[in-house]
Order: sequence, then C-alpha cells, then structure tokens
Amino acid sequence: MGVNILILAAGQSSPESREDSYPLCLTETDGMSLIERIVLNTKKIPDSKYCFALLDKDAEKFHLDKVVKLLVKDSTVIKIPEYTKGSACTALLAASQLNQQDELLIISANELVNIDFSNVLNDFNLRKLDGGTLIFKSVHPRYSYVSLNTDRIVIEAAQQKPISQNATAGVFWFARTHDFAEAAKNLIRKNASVNGKFYVAPTFNELILKQMKVGTIDLNVDDYKLLKTERQAQQFESGL
Repeated sequence: MGVNILILAAGQSSPESREDSYPLCLTETDGMSLIERIVLNTKKIPDSKYCFALLDKDAEKFHLDKVVKLLVKDSTVIKIPEYTKGSACTALLAASQLNQQDELLIISANELVNIDFSNVLNDFNLRKLDGGTLIFKSVHPRYSYVSLNTDRIVIEAAQQKPISQNATAGVFWFARTHDFAEAAKNLIRKNASVNGKFYVAPTFNELILKQMKVGTIDLNVDDYKLLKTERQAQQFESGL
C-alpha cells in the first residue's frame, strides 16, 4: 500500500491579484517557493506518489507543470481546464485517476504547514483512523472547522462556519483514496455546497455517516501560514 500525495495548486491566486500575477504556490521566502517547501515537508513519507492539480492556463503561461516536474520527476500532473466548483471538485478530478486503495493526503498549495508529514501519517495509521486533519485554535469564518467528541474524534465538519474553535489547516488525509472519491461524489449529489462551491473538509461528514473514524492532530499556529491574499503572500515573503 502506498500514499497518494495530492497537491492542489489550481485555485485562483487571490481576489486582488492582477491577471499577470504568478500563482501563490510560487511565492518565495528565503529563496524557496511555497510549493518547494510543501514537497520538502512530505519527502519522508514512504512509498509516496505525487500528483499536482494545476490550472491549464498556469501551466501554459508560467510553466508550472515543468516546475513541479523539476521538484518531483516522476509526479503526475493533472491540468484543470478552468476554475472548478471548489477544492473538492478539483481533488475529485485528480483522485479519480489515482490508485483507489492507496492512502490519500490532500494538501492545499496556498498555505504552508511546516511539519514533517511522515510523522502525521504514522500517527493516523497507528490510531487506525479512516480520515484525519490538522487543527489549530481559531474562530475566524475563513477556515473550515470540526467538532470533536470527548475522545477527540470528529463528529461534524463545516466549511467557513465556526462550529467549534477547532479550525483545520488545508490538509486532509484518507486511509483509502476511494473513500474520499465516494464522499466527494455524495457531497456533490446532495448539493452540500457553500456559496456555490464544494470543499474537502465537509467530505468527512460522509465518512462519519458510514461510522468511519476521523481524527485530528493539534497544530502549533506558528507552523501554519495561510496565503490566500496578496497581503498574506507579502508577509510570507518577508518571513513574518
């Protein structure tokens, strides 16, 4: 059994970005781009296979497909023709082309979680979880959230709706790629969207309905950097 590492880099750069702005995943600090750091932090995961979901126009204009191939020579590149109806749709397009029995680690390429992901996956597997995510304390509605029971198991997930103080970083793990794909399809069938878009976090609700176990790991807020706006990108470049 291997691990599919799916890096989502097909989102809109930011609302205030100019048309000629580089994708946020290419934002640099200390001479290294965000997407390089994501690859570096996942390199220790054994038996891993990388898949990058990129916008077709970013591949054509900024050669982003060539960039990721330089980072991971044998990676799979999925070119998305246009903006989708959200990260769950983008991830589903890519995940449907991967080994369905392998684990799936989904990472958004507009944020940096500065940890060793091999330790994260070891923890999830030792606990025999079906799904998992990283959480930090927040109440801001920009994030997705999970509610936990007394055993720290997820009982509900929501997007851009603070149902607890457990905000999730843009990292989602599934013990089987198939489980995510089926959950995403069910989410779309139910039209469980937020402002017309489908997100990855609420797919956990579909696992929970099947009595599957979804867990969390606490994340130090200093190890999490979000890059969804030009201001956040500038702070990242400045090392703030």
